[in-house]
Amino acid sequence: MKGTRTRRILFIFWLFLATLSASWVSFNVLNDVNLIFTESVYQFVLIISGLSLIIAIISLHEILGEVKSKIKEEKEKQKNVRDFYQYTQLLDPPSMDN
Repeated sequence: MKGTRTRRILFIFWLFLATLSASWVSFNVLNDVNLIFTESVYQFVLIISGLSLIIAIISLHEILGEVKSKIKEEKEKQKNVRDFYQYTQLLDPPSMDN
């Protein structure tokens, strides 16, 4: 749980950067395709957008893995409580005398 806020901020930053740079490159590709192949600035932006998208995907995968493990942990705790309750009911069943 340590540093989750920082990871969230970094994830949002990388996702925002990937979206902006990818949209900028795609807008320029629609206007002039030769810009990507001739201008080094556009190539640099394309590389940065690709890297930031990859980092965002890795961060998302890590966050989802943590959430899945927490859900699995909670389900295991609930199952243990349910099993204990059933065990105590088997040891001391309710009486049927009226």
